Amino acid sequence: MASATSEPAQATTQEPVGAYGSTYNVKNHYVTTVTTLGNGGVMTETYRTDEKGNNKIKIKETQTDKDGNVTKDEILSTATTGEKKALNDPDSQLNTAIEEGIDDAADSDAIKNNVDGVDPETLTKSANDAENDNDNAESKANGFEPEESAEGTRTQFPTLIHPADLGSSKQDVVRFDMHEYVPGELSKTTGNGGIDQFGFNSGTNNLGPSIGSVTLPIPSGITDQNKADWGSNSMTALDLFKADVAKTAIFEGLQEGVDKFADYIDAVKKNAGPTAGAVGNAFAAAAAGVDSEALLARTTGMVMNPNMELLFKGPTLRPFSFKFKLSPRGQTEAENIIRIIRFFKQGSAPIRSQSNLFLKSPHIFRITYIHRGEAGELHKKLNAFKTCALQGFGVNYTPTGNYATYQDGTMVAYDINMSFTEITPIFNDDYDMDDSFIGF
Repeated sequence: MASATSEPAQATTQEPVGAYGSTYNVKNHYVTTVTTLGNGGVMTETYRTDEKGNNKIKIKETQTDKDGNVTKDEILSTATTGEKKALNDPDSQLNTAIEEGIDDAADSDAIKNNVDGVDPETLTKSANDAENDNDNAESKANGFEPEESAEGTRTQFPTLIHPADLGSSKQDVVRFDMHEYVPGELSKTTGNGGIDQFGFNSGTNNLGPSIGSVTLPIPSGITDQNKADWGSNSMTALDLFKADVAKTAIFEGLQEGVDKFADYIDAVKKNAGPTAGAVGNAFAAAAAGVDSEALLARTTGMVMNPNMELLFKGPTLRPFSFKFKLSPRGQTEAENIIRIIRFFKQGSAPIRSQSNLFLKSPHIFRITYIHRGEAGELHKKLNAFKTCALQGFGVNYTPTGNYATYQDGTMVAYDINMSFTEITPIFNDDYDMDDSFIGF
């Protein structure tokens, strides 16, 4: 297996800035890594970098088998809206840069003889089919198709970065990708041994591409806390006797249940002394529909041993909070901050159906810590997130304690507070086997 990386190449993408189709040009540098695989295939990875090829963030990965057939062609969530559009356009500057990068990397002596026959066009294979599949993945609940959203519902948002020079810095960042909510559905699969497995397939597993994103510096005070719901439970010997009688009657027949009850009565009679009297009183109270514990306490001054134990009740959903102070240093940053606030406010608002009879779920979010080191990918030393709902978004327009604006009315600073909650719980098998990665 051998690998080679191309020299950085510049390409321009068009990033949306609002709801009315306006865009602005963004220039970035990109490198392409070509790796020959042990099975004779080839893996090609495209990274956004700085002009020196550092601070790499992977945006696309493609794999081919030994015959040149594409086995994987994935545009990652780290790609901006403009980059995704460009990657799906064979004639874009970005795809031209990728093709040149493949040629550059393939010309390396290390893999020169191993990449013959790789068609650069495989890297620009359209993702339209995958997106169309996601469009059709919306589940049918209770036998009817969910109603379309009301006219004017926003389904595309800008790709925003603050501060403006964040992209050229080496600072670690947190990225908030917005997605349309897809309802889940009951699922049935066949597991090991041919055993049918039933469950609920959360729609968050079938999310389409990001419809907008905000990237900010990682703030201070980030925490996570994994919890499970455990609660105390009591079960006396009398409770066990009653459960055993009921179970016998259900699975073996009513007469067998009566016989089981008679067996317990006989066992009580055989015990001499105060124990027999106490248990007998408890049984009598239960048969009469009286509080057996109260009768036992009144007549003997004792209670049945509760056999208290802490038992697992279920998982919990993790909440996350973020607080950012956004202070514009110029007109561009001021406009971006307004768009960022609008992004979260509008994105977390419920969606009306066309008939106004129903309300659809707001958009949901994937949150990613990105380490700006050599890999420029998921931050493995911080927690990962499952898909989240934005349950609270607050803005303090006067965080300095005074009302102060620039000439155009933009506040000199904004404090934003966000409260997210993961849509699905964390399970043991959500973690992979890489112990160097904190995971969820």
